[in-house]
Amino acid sequence: MMMIDIHAHVCDRLAAITNGQPLCSLSYGKAKLGNKPIQFFPPSFERSNSPAEMLIAHMDHAGVDKALLMANPYYGYHNDYISESVKKYPDRLKGVAFVDMIKGESAAKELADLYDNTDLFGFKVETDSTFQCAPGRHMGEEDFFPVWDVINAYKQPVFIHLFTDRDVEDLLKLVKRFPDITYVICHMGADACFKGGRISGNYAVLLELVKKNPKVYMDTSTVPVYYDEEYPFPSSTAAIRQAYEIVGAEKLMWATDYPGMLNHATYQQLVNMVTRHCGIPEEDLKLIMGENAQRLFFSK
Repeated sequence: MMMIDIHAHVCDRLAAITNGQPLCSLSYGKAKLGNKPIQFFPPSFERSNSPAEMLIAHMDHAGVDKALLMANPYYGYHNDYISESVKKYPDRLKGVAFVDMIKGESAAKELADLYDNTDLFGFKVETDSTFQCAPGRHMGEEDFFPVWDVINAYKQPVFIHLFTDRDVEDLLKLVKRFPDITYVICHMGADACFKGGRISGNYAVLLELVKKNPKVYMDTSTVPVYYDEEYPFPSSTAAIRQAYEIVGAEKLMWATDYPGMLNHATYQQLVNMVTRHCGIPEEDLKLIMGENAQRLFFSK
């Protein structure tokens, strides 16, 4: 079975702002948030970075063929490193572009330049980190439409990590205004759906959106973070199974959110969680684990 991880992170160092404080690499998985050391990666990450070579080693060990490299302000602005990694491993990796949406027209021009002059594609939105220094703002504002216009003009997909009820409202608005964009809802709705180990009403709204809209998909990563339980994560596998039954295998894509999820499970367990514990038939697993991603992101 071909397997493609559509949500993994690499960086040569942590260089970010989180909760209004600088975040930087220390060693052995630790990082410094403001003045406070925190355990950011597993201790095996000696330099507290996430090199592409380590990701590929995990992929090889678990039999994963390819991966999408996701940008995220939580790690920092790493377009250059992601692009460099793709150039080194073009048969294994593809990189997603990132700009600061808050800059509006300027961000739109920067994104178009990335599409024109680099091998990066798509766009990642992680609403909490993007707007943490601009409280009250949100991705559906008209000031940010120039960014969406560029994405639409270049026929690029968008990967969205939702956090709030407003984010869900914005996504519904954007799908309606920009219906030709392909949207991937990261982490099955993540913080907007699973906070406190409870499934909110937003989950039903998002499942309905994915089911009815041919351009909207979900990735299956990170749900175990929201439940206090061990592998094989029965609450998470139940949520994935429910999504599969409602939206169908054609609308789901497997992902890990590597390396952060290694604080909760091994990479192999993140494969097995879906392939062995969701009760999904083999032919549909092929779609979820790789064939959907191959068709959408790697066939061009």
